[in-house]
Amino acid sequence: MATIQKRERKKGTVYRAIVRIKGFPEQQKTFKRLTDAKLWVQQTESDIRKGEFKNVVKTAGKKTLKDVSERYRRDVLPHKADTTQRMENTFLTYWENALGDYALSYIEPETINEKLRELAAAGDGRRKTVDGNGNGQDKPAPPPAPKSRKTLKHYRDTLALLFKHAKAWGWTASDPMEGVTPITKIRNERTRYLDDDERKALLEACKASDNAQLYPIVVFALSTGARKNEVVSLTLDDLDLKRGSAVFRNTKNGDTRAVPVVGHLKDVLEDQVKTTKALYKEMEHKPPKRWLFPRADGQSPIDIRKAWENARDAAGLVDFRFHDLRHSTASYLAMNGASQLEIAEVLGHRTLQMVRRYAHLSESHVKGLVEKLDEKFF
Repeated sequence: MATIQKRERKKGTVYRAIVRIKGFPEQQKTFKRLTDAKLWVQQTESDIRKGEFKNVVKTAGKKTLKDVSERYRRDVLPHKADTTQRMENTFLTYWENALGDYALSYIEPETINEKLRELAAAGDGRRKTVDGNGNGQDKPAPPPAPKSRKTLKHYRDTLALLFKHAKAWGWTASDPMEGVTPITKIRNERTRYLDDDERKALLEACKASDNAQLYPIVVFALSTGARKNEVVSLTLDDLDLKRGSAVFRNTKNGDTRAVPVVGHLKDVLEDQVKTTKALYKEMEHKPPKRWLFPRADGQSPIDIRKAWENARDAAGLVDFRFHDLRHSTASYLAMNGASQLEIAEVLGHRTLQMVRRYAHLSESHVKGLVEKLDEKFF
């Protein structure tokens, strides 16, 4: 139902057009000419009934994508895990540079699709030039590897999240992401793990590293299945050697998790604790936190990226990432008869979905259970 109201004002006559359709918010607009009001009413009614009407609020023409990103960084991002914050900051920075100056009402699906195509074509630009002969002369880095579909999906999902919050804040009524090509068929599963020879070679390389903290960090990750950030974010207060446990507070899913510290790991950490306490004891100005694996000035956790890469390469490992230590732990547990529930508890997964990739490694254990059941029944 539509009505047009004639209003007399100091500057002349105006016509307020009102469209009311059940189940849809009332739409209003004021015109100086009656013919314009009638045309708008007809077009608006037609678009609503065909599902093509876009309720563009005035704010959408004033707020830019950078405004949304800045508010998201201020109000939403600080409540997420540190690892998630670092990852999302990368994606947010990209979209601020690519579309930050656009008003929300001017961001169209095709514009976003084009930016995603450019992103995919640019590839992974993290590769640097490398010194191939040790004489200080760098040789060109190999061509950038293409960005994976999983990475592109992270970029797309982050932008979708910004528009979701923009709608919740009343800054826009339409979402251009509805017209953006979805990124599907993402395979996240990866079960690369160390065999016995690889594990031995890696631990020997870590022991030989110039970074004395690399070996205990790698042993910690292998013994507990912990993520790198969970390990390096530990403080001395998070570790209780008497009870033989450590508490991870900075986890990916936000849950606090305790893990056992036993055997070789406990022996290694006893030496690490002594070294770390000696470092902090000598410091004149004590930092607010005493990290278990601190950098030289004790102010933050250590960065082992370069030391890890050197040790991994020295061990001759191919296609192996630090996170694959976590897969190695899960694989060893599966091969030694641990159930999916037990593996999930060790790794800190809330569901069994993430650990089903290791099911095939426990086939011999399952076979043994079925054989025992067969013997009992028959």
